[in-house]
Amino acid sequence: MADLMEALWDVVLGNRLLRWFFIGLLIGLVLIGYMIWSGSDMEAADALMGIVVSGILVLGLRLLLWFFSH
Repeated sequence: MADLMEALWDVVLGNRLLRWFFIGLLIGLVLIGYMIWSGSDMEAADALMGIVVSGILVLGLRLLLWFFSH
């Protein structure tokens, strides 16, 4: 199990696109956590969708910036 986790960690750190996706997931997790802590009534499916969409948006923004800079 530790070898699998180490291999996945190497893939994430080695691939810049995946790294930006996971940064977006972390941003989404923080934002959703703040919203829930503030008292927002949110279901688990909505929270999960918000976290994943945040990851996709950050990845899309990074791809857009890469496209216009090259």
